[in-house]
Amino acid sequence: MESTVLILKRNEVIFSEGDKSDCMYDIRQGRVGIYANYGTKEEKLLTELSKDQFFGEMGIIEGYPRSATAVAMGDVTELTVIAKADFEDYCKRNPEKTILIMRNMSGRIRDLTHGYLEVCHTIAESMEAEQKGEKKSLNLLNRLKKYRDEYNAACKYAAGEGMNMDAFGYYNW
Repeated sequence: MESTVLILKRNEVIFSEGDKSDCMYDIRQGRVGIYANYGTKEEKLLTELSKDQFFGEMGIIEGYPRSATAVAMGDVTELTVIAKADFEDYCKRNPEKTILIMRNMSGRIRDLTHGYLEVCHTIAESMEAEQKGEKKSLNLLNRLKKYRDEYNAACKYAAGEGMNMDAFGYYNW
């Protein structure tokens, strides 16, 4: 297995949402932005990664197309390319990198779990206020609006079209 090294300039696209997932990347230098809807008015930076972080691993493990667009953010970004066919050998030869990949994925799961619990707490707080006949606080309404907007954006991102929760008549603020 011979590693390929990519050297990129700021704003160079590494891969685009929907591309075939045939490799992953190890950031050796610089920064990489992971975007939803890159280059559109709905563009959203999902995360920013830096040295010793990985990206693209979900695609080669699951075999699905790229779920987002990766863009070089540093003046110079240097990446090691790990081909899907070489992934198992790479993990065997670099156990410390395998641990980093697992930590990276674990951190993502932890962040998603934390976000999920925040949303559940907000929903429970809203339902409790409704059951007690209390007016919802401005803080609660702002959190509900934030999650509604994030949900609509995620639906639009995932399906190519948004689901307008206002159509259900539930949110009236």
